Amino acid sequence: MKYATRFLTLALAIVLASCAGSTPDAKFSQKLSTTLARADGVSTTVTDSSSKMLSIERGRLGEKITNKIRSTALPGTGAARNFEVAVNITRYDKGNAFARAMLAGLGQIHLDGVISVYQLPGRSKVGEFTIKKTFAWGGVYGGITNIETIEDTFAEAVAKAVCGTK
Repeated sequence: MKYATRFLTLALAIVLASCAGSTPDAKFSQKLSTTLARADGVSTTVTDSSSKMLSIERGRLGEKITNKIRSTALPGTGAARNFEVAVNITRYDKGNAFARAMLAGLGQIHLDGVISVYQLPGRSKVGEFTIKKTFAWGGVYGGITNIETIEDTFAEAVAKAVCGTK
């Protein structure tokens, strides 16, 4: 009985930590030397070392990230600058909606990436970090959640990291 309670507590913690709407934290390998402000220009490029993303999926994710950065950025005090946000997707797994609907933990969705931020025109790197997002809920919620929902929270996590917001 004692082991069953521990297992259920652990399982519940894992499931709650992988909610579709929860924004994952960025893990910085190079802290940002500057943050993007509302007046700054930004472009996002998405590459895929996992070789599982279609061109249209890379474009969609890049657009989501750019739009989220623009809506998240705080007003700046200096002159407008230009930045490139280079996203390399290292793990892209759409999972299986049917498996998720049957049992939590099955058919998981994964979206992991390494994000590098460059200041233009010199393309000098001003920061780099990773973001990992996993979704593992079951039941109806797990069955109706898809990769596009996870892309939204991934984009939000990137925007919060590059804009320096919580």
